[in-house]
Amino acid sequence: MKLPLLLCLSTLTLTACSFAGHMAKEGALSLTERSGREYFTLAGKLPANFKLQASAQYGVLDEEKCQVRNFGVSGTSTRTMVIQQNTALKDHPHSFSLKIPLTHHVGLCDSELYRVALYVTGHYGEESWQQDRHGGGIAVLDTRPEHAPMFDSDGSMELRGMCMWMFQVSRVYLQLSKLLHCSQPDENWSQDHDLSKRRGLGVTLGRDELAGKTVKLEIREDPQERPSHRNTWIQLPEGWKPCEPKPGGWMSCQDPPIFKTFEMNGQECTVYPNCTE
Repeated sequence: MKLPLLLCLSTLTLTACSFAGHMAKEGALSLTERSGREYFTLAGKLPANFKLQASAQYGVLDEEKCQVRNFGVSGTSTRTMVIQQNTALKDHPHSFSLKIPLTHHVGLCDSELYRVALYVTGHYGEESWQQDRHGGGIAVLDTRPEHAPMFDSDGSMELRGMCMWMFQVSRVYLQLSKLLHCSQPDENWSQDHDLSKRRGLGVTLGRDELAGKTVKLEIREDPQERPSHRNTWIQLPEGWKPCEPKPGGWMSCQDPPIFKTFEMNGQECTVYPNCTE
């Protein structure tokens, strides 16, 4: 009975040693982690109760130099390079400025920026679940595509985002909740009423022209709200009223509509946004 136990202990020891060795190697490599000297600046403005996450993603230049052992699984995988930055959440309109490196390095593993994922998060209440986010991004190619926007003479470029709240009765919390939808309006901050025809929040740029430049991102909160699904609320002079769905699982309102109450901030309501008529 002692031999299997010894083999088990031996296996555990080897596994622990292997894990310790792996962690020691990664710890040593982390000391060499560094960003390149060239970067561009992502700066802009956010509405009250909004924050931004910018996740810079890098592609390795030589996979052989960027292999990481998969602990617990045989083989290796290519190292993932991501630098994530977050702005603060404030109860008033505020500005931000983030430096996005164009290259990143760990040991002998070199990588280049290929995308900055943007996540705009808005809060519409004090509860932890009363928030939602919508994504966009800055794609980075080796050179700027022919029809991509150009930087101004001062080295800056404007990127606009309009974020609209879409309300619904949550099936999870059984009260009014909201979804966030962000899109890119034109230079006059106007856009198509049809959500499917709106442009996504983002732009494609060339890495060879980004060093030292500034992308100015301004996010605005659309004052107009709408239901998250068509024909689930009816708009009346006193506001939006939710209606009972059609029999058989259809989400759309019955005809004629049969209105129902909903809960909002601990109150039973008949109309949004004023709660009572």
